[in-house]
Amino acid sequence: MYKILLRLTLIASLVFSVFNVSAVYAGQVQVTGQGTTKESAIHNAMRLAIEKEVGIMVDSRTYTQNYQLINSAIYTKSSGYIESYEVIRTDIIDGLYEVEMIANVRSDELRTHLMDRLQKQALVETNMNDPRIAVIAFDDTGAEYAEVENEIINALHNHGFSRLVDLNQLDSSLKMRIKSAANDATLCQALSNQFHVDYLIFVNVKTYNANSRPTANLAARMMSVNTGEIIYSGSFIGNARMFTNNNISGAIQMASRRAAQAISTAALKQAAQVEQHITLLITKSTMDYYGRNIVILNERIKSIPGVNNVFVRSLNNGVAELDINFNGTTTEFAVELERNNIKVIELNSAYIKI
Repeated sequence: MYKILLRLTLIASLVFSVFNVSAVYAGQVQVTGQGTTKESAIHNAMRLAIEKEVGIMVDSRTYTQNYQLINSAIYTKSSGYIESYEVIRTDIIDGLYEVEMIANVRSDELRTHLMDRLQKQALVETNMNDPRIAVIAFDDTGAEYAEVENEIINALHNHGFSRLVDLNQLDSSLKMRIKSAANDATLCQALSNQFHVDYLIFVNVKTYNANSRPTANLAARMMSVNTGEIIYSGSFIGNARMFTNNNISGAIQMASRRAAQAISTAALKQAAQVEQHITLLITKSTMDYYGRNIVILNERIKSIPGVNNVFVRSLNNGVAELDINFNGTTTEFAVELERNNIKVIELNSAYIKI
């Protein structure tokens, strides 16, 4: 339990540092940038200035873990984070321009845009083990909708999910199985074995005319591939705007934005829960070790710190499946199991096999 409280304290301290440390720092830094042109050297120096400011605003561990996210945001909007700058030296060294500048970094902008994403990603990493997520959108004919997938992927990125998997690497037969039976537990197992993902978001797209206006209806679900649990489901309607963008693509775009916002918010809420749902798979050898007595094993699991509830879901041919409500991630639960001399055979973001 101490470890759980420590984990929450770390998250709280990250949030505290974001809204307090940066508020008292002036944001003026001196850096040196290089590039093939003077302009590129200046832009390089700008990015270095922002990185330096971010390093001051957050602790080194958070900075290191989120380096890729920070760099992505800086490269996308580097000039927007610089309030003003002064080039105090320009040289050409070995054919490269080198500029030294003093830059005033807008800490308020970093705090509003970049830090928000860092906080979200900290939640995702801490509570969900930074899961792999795949998105696929298709209609009844099997045609895919990349624009819908991209809208959802971008929203997930903005909500702190960094490991988005490209389903285009799947072979066509497995794609068709996803499209025809996306809620099939056997399909989830096949997907987990052949193309490792933790969560699958699948969207069925329907288009039609309603009162002479192009309309799109997106039925979306987010499923845990490891357990088959439905994390979220919902339907979203988009209508093409009259006079502007009055076509089916406009309707799909509107519905996609609504779906993306709802799905990414639901995924983040899942990450924000301290208590996570974990499936515990108990092999025949482990059951034999406990005399095939599920009651004894059940009580043993309940006694582990952080476990709130244990539900027996199935017991068949000496193999059992339990649902666990645990204040932590599967990794933390696996550590507690090992401490209690229960050997962990397999581990994923939502299930453990013992």
